[in-house]
Amino acid sequence: MKETPLMIYKKVLENRLARKKEELAEIEKQPEGLATPVDKRKYIELKAVVNELENCINMADAMAKMEG
Repeated sequence: MKETPLMIYKKVLENRLARKKEELAEIEKQPEGLATPVDKRKYIELKAVVNELENCINMADAMAKMEG
């Protein structure tokens, strides 16, 4: 099966999502009392990025189903 641009795009999104989830896990490992305001802000930003990437992957899946 030939890889379409949409499949490549989805793969790139999935790889980026995996990296962001790893970053999020690193922050979550820190004891809550030691988290700085910068860590808390980064955590919130990463959660937003993870949600957005998941939404983009879902859209790519829907578009792939429409194509095929």
